[in-house]
Amino acid sequence: MRLEGAPGHRLVAYYAEPGTHEHGALVLLDMAAHELSTNGAAPNSRPSATTPDGAVSPSP
Repeated sequence: MRLEGAPGHRLVAYYAEPGTHEHGALVLLDMAAHELSTNGAAPNSRPSATTPDGAVSPSP
């Protein structure tokens, strides 16, 4: 989707079924983006486990 008033920019939405590897990857991307936007630095830890509902739990 092109964005009016923002030449050269597009909005892209991704979806993955919960519980799939793709969903886990999207959750990781979301967590990294949130970490970067709140701290302004790279994430300190990597999520390592996926719960049965597809959520990713961070490693200790």
